[in-house]
Amino acid sequence: MKRSFAGILAVVASGLAVPAAAQERKLGYITDLSGPLAGSYTPTWQGFELYIKLLNAKGGVGGGKVTLVLDDDGLRADRAVANAKKQTERDAVLGIFGLSLSSTQAAVLAEMKKTSVPVVSSFSAIMDALPPANPLYFSTGVLFEVAGEAIGELSKQIAPKGKVVGMTFDSVGGRAALRHEKAMAESLGYTWDEVVFPVRTSDFSPFAQTVAAMKPDIVAGHYGAEQNLGVIPALRQAGYDGPYIIASYGASEETARAAAERAGSPKNIYLVSRYAPPTEDSKGMKEVQAAAKQFGVANPTMMHVTGWALGKFAGAALAKCGAQCTRERLEKTMQTLKVDTEGLTGGPIEMSPQDHYGPTYWKLYRWDGKQLVGVGDWLKKVSLKFNPNKG
Repeated sequence: MKRSFAGILAVVASGLAVPAAAQERKLGYITDLSGPLAGSYTPTWQGFELYIKLLNAKGGVGGGKVTLVLDDDGLRADRAVANAKKQTERDAVLGIFGLSLSSTQAAVLAEMKKTSVPVVSSFSAIMDALPPANPLYFSTGVLFEVAGEAIGELSKQIAPKGKVVGMTFDSVGGRAALRHEKAMAESLGYTWDEVVFPVRTSDFSPFAQTVAAMKPDIVAGHYGAEQNLGVIPALRQAGYDGPYIIASYGASEETARAAAERAGSPKNIYLVSRYAPPTEDSKGMKEVQAAAKQFGVANPTMMHVTGWALGKFAGAALAKCGAQCTRERLEKTMQTLKVDTEGLTGGPIEMSPQDHYGPTYWKLYRWDGKQLVGVGDWLKKVSLKFNPNKG
């Protein structure tokens, strides 16, 4: 049966013959994949990518695929800014995710304000850049100041009194973490001391010897996985075998395992994290494990979980943003976004126009020689208690 030209036009106009193509959503991701903290940032990227792969396998967002543009900043601010400019101008991404050390973040954010591109960091964030509702900037990861306070409070589950020594490398974020852990520790009756070393330190023996001479009851390390692998054995060799807390700035259960192996003992190694290790049983963690098996990600860690949570946040934001999502609409959407993590942490990821980080949940874990074991319950709805401008 032949149709007239007018009849064909009528069918097309009705929208039945030629459905509109689903919108592709393009997101940028910038992080350190080749610099001194690549071992910390790479699994976070892999977790983010893993979530987006699963999302696309389920049909994407509104039937449209989510495309990722990945760039390596090598832990250099100039490269991070160049990557951000390229992603916004040439790649036309809706938003930028990930980022690396705090020293790269302010520069990227300043550049993105020129084009109104929203930025969401992964495990690193700092109050200087997020105070706490900087336009365009959000974080689902670890705010150094909050982590410092959480570690100070959770230390009570290890030793109720005594001296705490905080360690970090010389960075804005590390110093911020120490400042807030010190405030919390002293408010709880601990005495405090600290040791700061250069970012690119490779021989930790002199600093470990200094810490051991301070005779601490607890030592807390605020840096990435690589530094923990050097510091913990050095402390044991220097004679300190007491409790050591790994802060989860790119560190994971794999960090605890490798550090214990190098130190010759699993004794007294702890980790404080916003996100749970994959060994914990929850609906969300089962989904992570199933996706890792489906897409060939071997031995996922809590840093993969951290990246997955960022991906989950991104996916929820895109879905809520709607069919014709723009950078401006995406940023506005994220201001009121609440995402159920389904057990990946102690509660939801929750933003507000006044707070682009939200209340967070933290837990203390102990390395038992095989895996991380939770100590006590989640520390719930942690927000800053101390003035970030003091000290």
